[in-house]
Amino acid sequence: MTRTCPPLAVRAPWRRALRHPLVAVALAVYVFAWFGTLEYRELFVPDEGRYAEIPREMAAGGDWVVPHLNGLPYLEKPPLQYWTSAVIFKALGEDEWSARLWPALTGFLGVLAVFFAGSRLFGRRAGVLAALLAASTLEYVVLSQVLTLDMGLTFFLSAAVFCLLLAQREAIDDRRRHAWMFGAWAMMGLAVLSKGLIGVVLPALALAAYVAVERDASVLRRLHWRSGLAVLVALTVPWFVAMQVRVPEFFDFFFVREHLQRYTMPAHHRPGPWYYFVVMFAVGALPWTLPYLRAWRQGLARAAVDGRSFDSGRFLALYALVVLIFFSLSQSKLPAYILPMFPALALLGGRELATRGAGATRDAVASLAVFAGLLAVLAAVLPAGASFAEEAPYLAQYWPWVFAAAALAGVAALAAQRRFRARHRLRAVALVAAGAFGAQLLLVNGAQVFAERFSTEQLVLDAESRWGALDDTAPFYSVELYDQTLPMHLGRTLTLVAWRDELDEGLRLHPAGGLPDLDAFRRAWLEARQAYAVMRPERFAAERAAGLPMTELARDARYVIVARSEILHAAAPRRRTVW
Repeated sequence: MTRTCPPLAVRAPWRRALRHPLVAVALAVYVFAWFGTLEYRELFVPDEGRYAEIPREMAAGGDWVVPHLNGLPYLEKPPLQYWTSAVIFKALGEDEWSARLWPALTGFLGVLAVFFAGSRLFGRRAGVLAALLAASTLEYVVLSQVLTLDMGLTFFLSAAVFCLLLAQREAIDDRRRHAWMFGAWAMMGLAVLSKGLIGVVLPALALAAYVAVERDASVLRRLHWRSGLAVLVALTVPWFVAMQVRVPEFFDFFFVREHLQRYTMPAHHRPGPWYYFVVMFAVGALPWTLPYLRAWRQGLARAAVDGRSFDSGRFLALYALVVLIFFSLSQSKLPAYILPMFPALALLGGRELATRGAGATRDAVASLAVFAGLLAVLAAVLPAGASFAEEAPYLAQYWPWVFAAAALAGVAALAAQRRFRARHRLRAVALVAAGAFGAQLLLVNGAQVFAERFSTEQLVLDAESRWGALDDTAPFYSVELYDQTLPMHLGRTLTLVAWRDELDEGLRLHPAGGLPDLDAFRRAWLEARQAYAVMRPERFAAERAAGLPMTELARDARYVIVARSEILHAAAPRRRTVW
């Protein structure tokens, strides 16, 4: 039997606090802030451009089996997020808000799942506190506002783990146990369709670790293997079979290269030392790093419960540890990989806050003060970083956002300290969470100042405002580069020139999508009646100096868009909506 919160008499003030009218107002503000700023920032390279363009092409081209990027088969990831985003595009149109809606929605649902699971496993008070922690953890908030595949994977993985824990409670009958296990298997299937085999590997490793540590395999007899595997197969196998039929190279590329080799070999150029994710955890868990560590340690410690009972806290702690170790051993490392840790740690942190009381609340307030201090230091050193000529104008614009985030977190920490001294612990924790969340949103949305470095939206707008809408029927060459945001903003695919990188497999399957070298580009450029190209300024200068007929349409710090000189004519500019 897992630990529960204190008796009802102790919980009553918390229940009254939750019924306060200001709680409804705070929730409304939180929901608005969570979803309301998704369109403020342009989509950045590489991930946001890539994961917006694939569903755009899916919705436009109608191929719902084989994902395509820049018109080429893209075999690296499963299709669930592409499917949902394509449906969203068809229903709501294509813009930054609709492109980021899926990660924002799954992140929000993840907070609700933490509340639901925490309330049933450890008591309502622990569920409320756990939700506050999840909704204000730095990496969780940031990745709910950014277009990647990681938040969708995290939601389904967390839902699978939570369903498993709810199924193992002693106080439920076989019918409800079966229903919860059905949900666990279904969520694992959706996790697989979100990002691959990791959707079953992580829960399986966590379960194996639990069985080994507890020296009790009885939980394996309560997993409803037959119906569960049937659900998992029914959800996942049809797409994999359809892909293999359409693209015979799929199995080798997806399972061998993108899973086995990506994990075991450094070929993807994403290295990192063994402690890489220790550092990422320390930063990503802010402002709850210390409370999470203490709750994690308590979860790993042997609880004073009947040894025959399933220990949900220990399983959550082992699951978070498995995520950290698994990705630390990988030869490919990115900060977002450990995101699935945080909902589990939020549950443990919520239980710790509910049971330790004043001590844990004091830690939470101190954590926000430390977070505010770190942001203040960062705001102070950013102007010094502006000595780098290339980044100077952007850092000079970004540091006020960091300073504002530090100020907001600091004010919230002071207000939370006052509530703590008045023995209003729930309000104190809520103020800590609100201050952290507000500061994190400022940090995320302030990144818009870097748009010129990471997006081509303004470049396309400049070209079309000066010369009118570009001819969609003319070839558009991308010379020695591929910017993930450009096809999306142009609303069309590009012909790649002397560039392969992550589209190498797609070009091998569809060679017509690119030209092998500059000589081939020059011949095609001279033969075309009408054509456009994007290239770096130094390449443009070299080609024009060599006599290739080109006229500059627009440029920014990174690229130049050019056209055949002969095709330009005086015409009233016609502006197309660019998102």
